[in-house]
Amino acid sequence: MFEPILVYKSPGSQHGPAGKTYSWSGVKRQEDLDDKIADGWFLTLGEAIAPRDAPKIEPNAVEIDENAPPTRSELEQKAAELGLKFDGRTSDNKLGQKIQEFLGA
Repeated sequence: MFEPILVYKSPGSQHGPAGKTYSWSGVKRQEDLDDKIADGWFLTLGEAIAPRDAPKIEPNAVEIDENAPPTRSELEQKAAELGLKFDGRTSDNKLGQKIQEFLGA
């Protein structure tokens, strides 16, 4: 026989410990409990308000190479911010040189 229990979810409308908020809901059947758990509810308030691990990176996610040369879009954005004149005929190399010269690098 299933004993009615409370389940918890954060954030919610109730103020809780450590400045967190939560909601609670009564559950009277195992099927309802299974549905709530699948929807992100927890059996204890502590579990509901606990910090979650950082999202996991997908195996096929593209890693960003911080040392890669700037893309054309990045060069154009920086040149526009600096007020440099350029057009579609300006090569990436030339645009990069203009930015470097302007910045005195």
